[in-house]
Amino acid sequence: MTRDARSADAIQPDAAQIVDSIVALQPWLRDHQALAEQERRIPHESIERLDAAGVFSVTRPKRFGGADFTTRELHDIYRALGAGCGATAWVVWATAGGNLWSFAFDDDVVAPVYESPWVGNRTFAVGGTSRRMSGTARPVDGGWMVQGAWPFATGSVHASHGYLAVFYDDTDDSKVAMVLIAKTSLIARNDWDASGLAATGSQTMATDGELFVPDERFGYPAELAARIAEATEHGRGPRRGGLPRSIVSSTGVALGMADQAIEVFLGSIGKRSVPYSPYSKQLDSPVAHHIVGEAFMQIRSAGRLADAAVAELDRLDAEGRDPSEHEVLQFHTDAAYVWNECATAVEKLFRASGASAISKRMPLQLIARNARAGSMHAANNVDTWLENLGRELVGVEAGESSMSVLERRS
Repeated sequence: MTRDARSADAIQPDAAQIVDSIVALQPWLRDHQALAEQERRIPHESIERLDAAGVFSVTRPKRFGGADFTTRELHDIYRALGAGCGATAWVVWATAGGNLWSFAFDDDVVAPVYESPWVGNRTFAVGGTSRRMSGTARPVDGGWMVQGAWPFATGSVHASHGYLAVFYDDTDDSKVAMVLIAKTSLIARNDWDASGLAATGSQTMATDGELFVPDERFGYPAELAARIAEATEHGRGPRRGGLPRSIVSSTGVALGMADQAIEVFLGSIGKRSVPYSPYSKQLDSPVAHHIVGEAFMQIRSAGRLADAAVAELDRLDAEGRDPSEHEVLQFHTDAAYVWNECATAVEKLFRASGASAISKRMPLQLIARNARAGSMHAANNVDTWLENLGRELVGVEAGESSMSVLERRS
């Protein structure tokens, strides 16, 4: 069954309109970055403003009123958000990726998630790469008994449902599936307390003992992947590119944070002194000129690399084909490199800002911690991906790597 829940009177803002709305919201997002970090979640008023601007349309399947943006459009939306608040941008990006699963389940299962009034992101997704980040499931009549705890559940604060990975065999790590569970059936542990991206509210979600999940809300990897592929083939699914498309579009978050850092640094360089130096103002210091020039070029270079990867993904999508294994590896490495370059550039600007920059009322320290935290995510770890690329270049085979649920075919 296929349905279209969009009202005939509803007008979906295009990507350029959303970017314009986000730019108008950037002063608000910047003013509330510190509060968001203190509360360890995005303030609800920020969620309301973003929702009104159409930002969360990127997280919904188009058959339920969502947008169908290109990789370029997604990247630009995330970059505009990152220039306002990196943690907010991370949440929007993560929940957009999480909603990929809504293409993989039957419409009758997914429809109740989207057809009720809601402000913010509808779903979050977590788990699958290891048992530590997943639950377990055992079969019973009509469904499965599921239990577990799922850490790093970005987007769970404002969502109504979660897509959660479960292992259904005690000894075989290839036997992993995804289940759809209402958040009201889960316990939020409110345990997210990190040095970077603290405002994402990426808390642990858990069951209270075992929880029954009917068969229709349980999906095997090959089955889910086939449904997504079929939906895409008929114009009802996500654009081609899969996980690499999500990872590459996330570079907009890193570049947005770097954009904000440059702006903050340049906004104060004329006011800052340089003690123990012959310069009464940092504006007169050649070292400062060199540092900001170097940081700017790092960000510019990273942006050019991201642009190339984004353009390549959109070209593949227009040609109707998915990335090859080599292209997937290169996209992952490109994204990790962009994240690392942006985080490093922001750290240079932070170090050049003097001891006063460590004060939590100063935005650079927060931007630096958020950017580095994003670069340390497993998907963005530059050392891992440079090694993977190097192995391919020299022809050295390695053991099987950790995979997400959709990358498993058992």
